[in-house]
Amino acid sequence: MEEENKLTDNFFDNINGYKLDLNQRKIILDNHENILVVAGAGSGKTLTIVGKIKYLIEKENVNPKDILCISFTNETVNSLKKKLVYELDIFTFHKLSLEILHDHHVFFQIAESDLLEYVVFEYFESYIYYNGHLNYVIEYFKYYTEVDNLNLDIIKKDYFKLFLSYKKLIIKFINMIKSHDHNITNFRKYLKRNKYIFSRKKQFKNKCFLIIMFDIYNLYLSEMNSSYKIDFDNMISLTSKIIKKFGMKKFYKYIIIDEFQDTSMVRYNLVKNIQEECDSKILCVGDDFQSIYKFSGCTLDLFVNFRKYFKNSKTLYMNKTYRNSLDLIKISYSFIKKNPYQLSKKIISDKRLNSPVKLVYYTRSNYEYKFLRLLDKLYLENKKEILVLGRCNHDITSVYKGDIIDGYIKYKDMNVRYLTVHTSKGLESENVIILNLCDDILGFPNKMEDDEVLKLFFKNKEKYLYAEERRLFYVALTRTKNYVYLLTMKNNESIFVKEIKSKCEIIDV
Repeated sequence: MEEENKLTDNFFDNINGYKLDLNQRKIILDNHENILVVAGAGSGKTLTIVGKIKYLIEKENVNPKDILCISFTNETVNSLKKKLVYELDIFTFHKLSLEILHDHHVFFQIAESDLLEYVVFEYFESYIYYNGHLNYVIEYFKYYTEVDNLNLDIIKKDYFKLFLSYKKLIIKFINMIKSHDHNITNFRKYLKRNKYIFSRKKQFKNKCFLIIMFDIYNLYLSEMNSSYKIDFDNMISLTSKIIKKFGMKKFYKYIIIDEFQDTSMVRYNLVKNIQEECDSKILCVGDDFQSIYKFSGCTLDLFVNFRKYFKNSKTLYMNKTYRNSLDLIKISYSFIKKNPYQLSKKIISDKRLNSPVKLVYYTRSNYEYKFLRLLDKLYLENKKEILVLGRCNHDITSVYKGDIIDGYIKYKDMNVRYLTVHTSKGLESENVIILNLCDDILGFPNKMEDDEVLKLFFKNKEKYLYAEERRLFYVALTRTKNYVYLLTMKNNESIFVKEIKSKCEIIDV
């Protein structure tokens, strides 16, 4: 009876102007030691986090200084701060690490966030010509291009997008080494011991990649050491060690973590050390269906096997979406659930909408024309708020040649915004267009991003083909409040489009 009275408390009828549903109320009331909240897309997880903090302070008389809230970007941190009137610690992992280090009077310069990208650029512009490794790049690209008379200038000019993805793969690999807290010397030994684990056909190609990758990584470390700087992953790792050795200066009774599906091992170690030192209770909120940041080192195993990492834990669900129609959920859920390495969940919605996913076919010669015709069609239907999503930054250049200012496309009096799918996570729009859904190395799924070399060297229980690319497509589908328009190449459809084609409406523009 007492619990029922709490569930119907008027407090939950107005959390920043919204009335909470039953599952949201149960999460806020639960005071278990370690809680994982599995929150579907558009289910109001930020609102629930705000409600949890307000309840602890206003109903449980918890001092705001005893609560630590961690989110992943400065934007989401600032958003949470605006929604809360209390003075409590709301940090990114990086800012949290800095605060703890400063508490222990440890100060240093942090490397620029784009230093690795700069090193990669410098490497291919000048350094590679002096280290004798240019041939390894050429041999790697022969695997994809099947062209014999390659040189770096030809690769940069004629295979620009492929070269861009190659550099991104190098950056992803290095980020994963750092975020998994691997010692570089031990990692080299591992490679030597396991040099035959590649398939014979790809063995030389992967060897070429690793030689270049290690060359760039050593250059990156040298660049940091020469300027006496430290990067974010090293900083988080150092913070964990300092807590282990010297303890905490601040003590938190509650730790709340947003977007937990994107946590890496170095971040987990930091949180775990804080919890053990402070005897904190933890609430982690996220959605394994939307884990799309492997390139920055996130480890889905932390989410899927939460009980292994946090003992005496409990899993709760937020399964009602306030964004998507039930008709879109049926399509997106049947698509995403094919990957077995995920938590089973049921997603519901009160919204109904016939044929929420539309297919628009294009050819190589009329791609731009079809995109603009689709915008015209939506304009005539008074659908003027459009989010255009691409797998990569440059996808928009194939369909729009005009000015794009701060991501916004100037087209009639429409509100058209372009983003990559990665940067769109957490956002929503009335209608969505997804580009470049073709079966190609740099299509969607992007086949280079899912390269074999990553799977072989990092602990990953996912064996499903294009598992992360599948989640990325799911994120793209679920950004819409209404309709999704898929631009797909005739006679060269993406394998993702082929899977859901029978459930979509084909339209002509």
